[in-house]
Formats: sequence, structure tokens, C-alpha cells
Amino acid sequence: MEKNIRTILVSLLLTYSCIVLASPPTNYYKNAEDKQGNALKSALHKIIDGHITIPYTQSGNTDWHDGEKMDVWEALTYTDSVCQDDEPKCGLLQLLYLSEIRPISKANRGSGKDDSWDREHVWPKSRGFANKNQDGYTDLHHLRPADRNINGTHSNYGYDNGGSFVTDKRESGENVITSARLDKNNESFEPTDRAKGQIARMIFYMAVRYDPGDSADPEHMPDLKIRDTNKRVKEAWIGDLCTLLNWHNTFSPTDFERRRNDRVMEIQGNRNPFIDKASWANQIWGDKCHDGT
Repeated sequence: MEKNIRTILVSLLLTYSCIVLASPPTNYYKNAEDKQGNALKSALHKIIDGHITIPYTQSGNTDWHDGEKMDVWEALTYTDSVCQDDEPKCGLLQLLYLSEIRPISKANRGSGKDDSWDREHVWPKSRGFANKNQDGYTDLHHLRPADRNINGTHSNYGYDNGGSFVTDKRESGENVITSARLDKNNESFEPTDRAKGQIARMIFYMAVRYDPGDSADPEHMPDLKIRDTNKRVKEAWIGDLCTLLNWHNTFSPTDFERRRNDRVMEIQGNRNPFIDKASWANQIWGDKCHDGT
């Protein structure tokens, strides 16, 4: 069965070039044009603020394709799908860290095995929004399907280069060494190359989306900050800023990211600006890093 799925996956990956992309609505970013630094960050915040929220898990949601009782499980089935337009309910998802695709039936709903997938909070929820009533907890712009074991290894570490290679245990019991790394001394996690640029842009989105004015009802969110350092803490900040900016510049937005941005907007009504216009990250944070050009 696993070999059959892998054969299907290769076929689906070869068809990614057929992804149909949309553009931001006309004048969506009008109020951010010609701005720099904090003025640009503030303008983008006002544009993407106040998105539509969905439940993390919706009781009774047994059909993840019908749009009824939409929760994060069902949303990821759509936003991270590799299904083609002529077979939209194929039930296969692209994982974040691995160049692998998993069926939605492998979702870890409490008793997942080693080949299951989790809803990974790219900005770890313990770093500022541990409660489900906080908007960041269910914000789809940083929630991704991820291999259960790699998600567990990432835990709430910040991001940086270096460390020991992460081993992924498969359902067969085989231990496979991945290109992800964990550095316990630096208190940081280095994702695989395929995920680095995506993670950077998701972290930038979160730092712009949630600012000091979002603490009241209904958002209940702290001001999320990115620092040029790392420490494993349960506070509303994450690092490493300059490493993330370098990843963003090295690994450009992909067509899959752009389509995902379109689909997230369909559900919650806002976009990730750093996928639409990559240069904005450098215009906001570039002066803090030597390589932010």
C-alpha cells in the first residue's frame, strides 16, 4: 500500500507546474506602497488584521471536503492539498518538512503512529498563544501538515542553522536520517531546505499580524516579536531574525506557497504579504542584518 501511495505522489509532484494562481485583490496593498521600516510594518498590519477565525477542532466534522463545520483539520485538507482540479477530493497533503505526501487518513487525532501528520504551529503556540481562544492558535498562515516525529522534535525551539541531524522513525520501525537539525546548545531547530523560506515568511507574517493592539477581545494576542538570538522560552518572541531573513532571500516563494496563500485567503480573508511581495521583509528588517539585501 505504501509503495502504491508513493507512486501516486511522484505523479502528483510532476503536475505541480499546472497550479493555477490568483493575485491579491486590486488595491489590497495600496496603503503599504512606498513605505519602509516600521511604517511599512504598521501599514501591512492594518491590511491583514482582523481575519476570520475557525475552530481548531470542530465536533462532528466527519467530512473534510464538504465545507461544513470547517475546522483546522478540514482547512489544511484544502490549503495543503496536492489534488488536481479534476480530482479535488484525492485526500493527499504535502508535508512541510519532508518532500513527502501523506493521505488525510494519517492525521494524528490522538493515537497517531510514526507515519502520521500533525497540525504544526510554525510559530510554536507556547510562545505567546497557548490557549485556543487566541487568534494565533488557529491562524492558517502558520499552520501546516507536518510529520509527527519531526513536529515533536521541533517542539517550541526557535530557528537557526546547525545541530545534529534529526531522525524520523517510520511506521515500519526504520529510522531515517533527515536533513533537519536540532541544536540543544543553541536552543534552535534547523528545518530542511524545502521548508526554510516558507518558515521564514510564516514567521514574518505572524510578527506583522499580531502587534500591541491585538490583546483585547476577540483576538487575545500579545505583540509577537522576532529577535536576533535564540532561547527556548514560553514568551511571545522567536529567533533567529537574521537567519530567517537569509532563508527568505535564499529560498524564494514557490507556486505551491502562492496557491496556498490564495486558499488561506478564501477561508480567513487575509494574505501573507511576504509571499506576494518578498522584498517587503528586507524593507522591514533588512537594516538589522548584514545580509538583508
